[in-house]
Amino acid sequence: MQWISLAIAALAATATIAIAAGMEPRTLPHPTEDPFYNVPSNVDSYDNGQVIMSRRVSTSIGTMENVASHQVLYRTTNTQNHASATVATIWTPSKPVSPPKILSYQLYMDATQLNCAPSYAFLSGIHNTEKATTILDTPIVISWALKHGFYVVSPDHEGPRSAFIAGYEEGRAILDGVRALKNFKELPENSAVGFYGYSGGGHATAWAASLSGGYAPELNIIGAAYGGVPTSTRMIADFLNGKSVFSGFALAGISGLARAYPEMEAFILPRLNAEGQKTFERIGSRGECIAQVAFGYPHLDFYTLVNDTNMMSEEPIKSILSVETLLKSEASYTVPVRKWPRYIWHALEDEIVPFAPASQYVKEQCAEGADINWNVLPVQEHVSAEVTGIAPAIAWLSEAFQGKAPKVPCGAGNLPVAPSVKEVLGDDLVNHLHNLAGQVKAHL
Repeated sequence: MQWISLAIAALAATATIAIAAGMEPRTLPHPTEDPFYNVPSNVDSYDNGQVIMSRRVSTSIGTMENVASHQVLYRTTNTQNHASATVATIWTPSKPVSPPKILSYQLYMDATQLNCAPSYAFLSGIHNTEKATTILDTPIVISWALKHGFYVVSPDHEGPRSAFIAGYEEGRAILDGVRALKNFKELPENSAVGFYGYSGGGHATAWAASLSGGYAPELNIIGAAYGGVPTSTRMIADFLNGKSVFSGFALAGISGLARAYPEMEAFILPRLNAEGQKTFERIGSRGECIAQVAFGYPHLDFYTLVNDTNMMSEEPIKSILSVETLLKSEASYTVPVRKWPRYIWHALEDEIVPFAPASQYVKEQCAEGADINWNVLPVQEHVSAEVTGIAPAIAWLSEAFQGKAPKVPCGAGNLPVAPSVKEVLGDDLVNHLHNLAGQVKAHL
């Protein structure tokens, strides 16, 4: 069903042009040219989640304009346990609910270029194809949260190195982003926190969930909804590499991990042939955002770029892949099992993120006592499952924030159900969702 994703990608590109046409030119420089994004030399003097600097910004999220929004640069910790810093976007509801509630929304960046960062894509007036990542679930999820009085934070979870698919880097950045919001808005320590993410954003969300107990045990997490999640870096690389029009995601994943692990980069670079050197440089170059990654490297076989076809099974890459996985059966560490409720969905026919590893992840988590509402979409593929899953996931999160997440047998494989969608989303967001679904259908 790759043609469905191609059609929806075309829709996204069309929408991006339409959005950009009505905008004023950007007022902020690209992140690579913006000192605000620089990690300060004294970053280790800050605590995790401490705000280093902030600024008011104008964001465009589709259904709600002129919402109070800020960017914050905050301290986090990278894969090597070194102090680092990344940026998050914070939205403040016009009428905050009491006691405060927080939604951490992870947007899929799926690139290894800082100029593709979510914080930049959210800005008003951006003439940038990366705006396409913000037109599907973003307007509905963020608007729903703000209309219900929730604070919203969306981190640049790949960090300053744009370490795509690097779980530790992403998960820590998310958890520290929640801390940064709480610090910036001076919210109570026990403020309820929920998470939402899909695809690359779902991967980051799943890692935040996994790391939360050890890295940020003070957070009052009420639940997480995530879908289309790559749970095994090795399996998704094998699934896409050379076999798919979306092989660029495999290349970006290898590049992203190499950014998070200097020893992996040092191992790969000398083994690249001339074409490999050009391709590796291109994947991380300016302008190589999600559309270019997705469609710019069709059927590319990574092993044609190197002179060592066994390198993914050699050290240090072998050991790195054994820690950059959420599967107990692959991991060289003990994969945590969180007992607070989770809502996970995946398309059975997903042509970008394979279904089998996601299903295996749920089975392994459930066997250890997890509370997972597992939803399988039998006739969807990756991008249509993102749209189809929005309303049920939000309905579930709404219940979770009230302490009423539906109790179901863990991993039973339910069909997504969204009771009282209009009551949860409101007329305007329901109409937005219906219009989005209609546009998708028209482009098929």
